[in-house]
This record gives sequence, structure tokens and C-alpha cells, in this order.
Amino acid sequence: MLSLLFAAGALTAVIAGIAGAWSPCGFSMIDTIGTALGDARRTVMIVATTSFTIGALAGGAVTFGGLSLLGGLLGHGATELRDSLAGALALAAAFADWRGLKIAPQIRRQVPERWRWIMPLPLACALYGLLLGLGFTTFVLSFAVWALAGISFAADSAILGVVVGVAFGLGRALPVLWIAPRLGTERGDRCLDRLALEPRLWLGMRRLDAIGLGACAVLLGGSSALAAG
Repeated sequence: MLSLLFAAGALTAVIAGIAGAWSPCGFSMIDTIGTALGDARRTVMIVATTSFTIGALAGGAVTFGGLSLLGGLLGHGATELRDSLAGALALAAAFADWRGLKIAPQIRRQVPERWRWIMPLPLACALYGLLLGLGFTTFVLSFAVWALAGISFAADSAILGVVVGVAFGLGRALPVLWIAPRLGTERGDRCLDRLALEPRLWLGMRRLDAIGLGACAVLLGGSSALAAG
């Protein structure tokens, strides 16, 4: 049951990370990496995208892995209650994401733009990736982020939190890795235009998250039943 929860949580986290591309910070990262360099400094672009990805993975692992550790420190008892509460949170978030409800509470903070001017680009991108991977230091674009935080906290496994966090960081990095190096080409500009002009894609990501959260809720309910038995 736990291995299935790992898989459902990780897939949901990847999609939640991708949904973050529709935030102001997501567009900013694509522009920062994709237009600041050009073909003449392609190697620097590769280093910048790599450092951004590493930062995003590390940030996700810190947030969700840290929540799992904190939950474990508060005690391993009441497993049935914790699973039930996490499952209820997942269901509530699934409903909200499926309906496309306005995100609340919302964190209206963007990454510091000045970093790109006062730091070497790879270092700035690593720090940008870290902030985005942390999940709650910039705009939140799906209720799944809050639900996954609750599931990580409630889970009696620090590994689950790390897996979810790394998956979330990967999701945050994927749109940047795909579009930024292609900016200035027909394909890259078309992808960016679709990202900017098709909010239905964002809703589609949130609905995929809702399905993933539903699966997590079922698995948590099954774990709770096993614990009761």
C-alpha cells in the first residue's frame, strides 16, 4: 500500500510542479534563461538550466522531506487518525482543483529579479530553482501543493516526503528545461505563447492533480482501514 502511495504522490507532485509554470515566476524563469544568453553562450545556458534543476530538486526535498521529518518527531501514534485526516485533505483539495477554484491562501511573492543582474547566471538560477522548489516561497498554483504538504506531514515515512519533494522540484523544472533553450525558435516561441494564452492548460494540469489526489485519498483510506484492523 505504501509503495502505491509513493507512486501516486510522486506523480501528483510532478503535475503540481508543472502547474506552477503558469505563475509569474514560471514565466520569469523561462525568460531569464531563454533570452539572457543566446547561442553564443550556449554552454552557460546548459550550466544555468542544470543549476536551476538542482536547486528545484533540493528545494522540494527540503520542504516536503522536512515536513515528513517534523511529523515523525511529533510522534508515530494515531496512525489511523493521521491517515484519515490526510485523506480528507486530499479529497478536499481534489474537489477544489477539479473545479478550478481560486487558490487560497495565496502567497503573492516573486523571485528577486535583481539576482540575475548581480550574480553569475548559474548561481542566480540555482537560487531561483531553490525558491521555486520550496513550494511556499512564491505563488502557489494548485491546491495539490497544500495537500501534498499535509500528506507528507501525516505520513509515517520520511522517504515519502523526500520522494514527493523531488518529484515536485522536477515538475517545476520541466517547463523551463523544455521551453527556455528553445526561445527564439518557432517551436519555442509557440510553446511559450500556448503557455501564456491557454489558461485551460493550467486547469487541465489541476484536474490531473485532482485525479492523483483522489488516488492518494483512496490509498490513505486503505492504510487507515488496515491500521484499524
